[in-house]
Amino acid sequence: MAIPLTAAQLGVIFPAADADYLQQVAGELNNNLAAYGLDSTTRQAHFFAQVRQESGPAMEAEVESLAYSPQALVSLFGYYKQHPDEATADGYAKDPLTLKVTRPAAQETIANKIYASRLGNGDAASGDGWRFRGRGLVQVTGRDNYTRIAQQCAALYPDAGADFVANPDLMAGFPGAVRSAVGFWVLHGLPALADMGTGDADVDRITAIINLHTDSYADRRSNFATALNALA
Repeated sequence: MAIPLTAAQLGVIFPAADADYLQQVAGELNNNLAAYGLDSTTRQAHFFAQVRQESGPAMEAEVESLAYSPQALVSLFGYYKQHPDEATADGYAKDPLTLKVTRPAAQETIANKIYASRLGNGDAASGDGWRFRGRGLVQVTGRDNYTRIAQQCAALYPDAGADFVANPDLMAGFPGAVRSAVGFWVLHGLPALADMGTGDADVDRITAIINLHTDSYADRRSNFATALNALA
C-alpha cells in the first residue's frame, strides 16, 4: 500500500504554496493513489517534478496569459510570423520612456488566432482558442485535450467527474486543477514511464510528453531531485 502524501512533504516541493491548500491537495490524491498512478515514491516524484515546473512554487493552477508584445508574438507563434502587421495591432504597447503599458494585449484575439484549427479547435471565429487556452496544473490546451482529459477524469472520478469541455474554468480551481493533472498523467501512460527509473533520461522522457520543446528540461531534473528527497 502506498504511503499517504503529507502537506509537509509537498511544502518542500512547493515552498510558496499555502499550507491549507497543500493539505487539500494531499487529501485529494490520497483518496486513491493506486488508481491515480501515484502509488510509489518514484511515481510521485516524477509527477510533482512536472507539476512544479508547470504551476510554480505556489502550485497555482493559472489560466494561460497571452499578454505578449508584438515582438514576442512574431518570435513565438507561426501565425504572427506570417502576419506581422496583426502582431502590431494585437500585442501590447508601451510608452518608450516610462515603459508603462499604454495598450493591453488583445489576449482573446491572440488566443483565437494562434490556436485556430489546431488541437481540435475550430477556426478563429469559433472562439475555441480562447475557450480552451491553457489551464490547470499541467496547462491543458485545446478542445481535443480538454475532451480527452474530461473522459479520463470521468473514469477516475465516477462520482464527481467534471465536464471540462462545457465548463473549462473548472480546470483552474480545486479540485479540477488537481484532477486534470492526474487525468493527464494516467491518460498518457506516465506512471509506467516513471517506473523506468530515477535518472536524468527518465525525467527527460516524461518532460518530452508534457512539453516536448520546452527549455526547462534541466529545471525539471532539479525539481525531480528535490521531490525525490522530500518524499523519500
